[in-house]
Amino acid sequence: MSKKTALQIVFWLLIFIINLALTPMHRFDSGQVLFEFFCVLFYIFLFYLNILYLFPGFYESKRVRYFLISIGLLFTGVIFLHIFNSLWEEPHGHDRLFKLSAILNVFKQIMWMMLVFLSGTIYSIQKQLNQQITRHKQVMEEKLQTELQLLKAQINPHFLFNALNNIYSLTFMQSEKAPESVLKLSEMLRYVIEDCNNEKVPVKNEIAYINSYIDFYKMKVPEERDIIFSGETENADIRIAPMLLIPFVENSFKYSRIEEDKAGYIHLDLIEKGGKMTFTIKNTIFTGRTILAGSGRGIVNVKQRLDIIYPGRYKLSAGQSENVFSVELIIDLS
Repeated sequence: MSKKTALQIVFWLLIFIINLALTPMHRFDSGQVLFEFFCVLFYIFLFYLNILYLFPGFYESKRVRYFLISIGLLFTGVIFLHIFNSLWEEPHGHDRLFKLSAILNVFKQIMWMMLVFLSGTIYSIQKQLNQQITRHKQVMEEKLQTELQLLKAQINPHFLFNALNNIYSLTFMQSEKAPESVLKLSEMLRYVIEDCNNEKVPVKNEIAYINSYIDFYKMKVPEERDIIFSGETENADIRIAPMLLIPFVENSFKYSRIEEDKAGYIHLDLIEKGGKMTFTIKNTIFTGRTILAGSGRGIVNVKQRLDIIYPGRYKLSAGQSENVFSVELIIDLS
């Protein structure tokens, strides 16, 4: 027997016991016990008729008809209980005390009947709401997975295209950086293709990916650039949603145009302590060339993912001061 079935049996037994407890002593006999038992069976019939047939069949599409049928059913039940109770009380028909208690008994059964029927409706509505919440949650989870797949798919085709060109150039010139560039690209692709299939990854893996991303870009520039990334974690294995930080890193390279702006800089800092992670970026904004339309869509994607994965557990702020853009993301990962 399931826990749900056991709870329902206890519920109906409780109603039966309460009915018996409310029965006056001068009426309490085996016949009255049988009558109360029959009434509880009638409640059970009304309750399950409502939740299994009436509510599913009429409430959604024909709500007016549902209420009309419900009223008609309850009215029929009232008449039925009145007739049944009158027949049951026939031997005491001339006793005023029994007449009064009979009226109160019928009133009590009517109240129970209406309460049980209303409980069935509330139960069905609550069940329907729970199903809608579950469906909504499933849709949001599927949407999240789709967004993650799209994010992985748009890892920046231009970056991969340029990366292959750079590797080709380095190889052609027999540069010592060629093998390292291939290794970095391989590490990044492995992380995206394999690790990102998991719902969450250790934060150290996300840090390693950011380091590889930065190192790979540094190879494109023959001269040194002011690019600094610091990653400090109290618990390197604490888990985070994958590819959550890289859109901010990509944007810092887009807007700083660090390859062209020798005076520009990108400073990134990640600190995790006590399950709380703080990720900050400050970068200059290069005004020598216009940013192409579509930049920043990855950030919108990140905000949507944050709302779904870390609702009420994150704080994201961004702003521009003169020619410097800064971002701060705080997430409770515990």
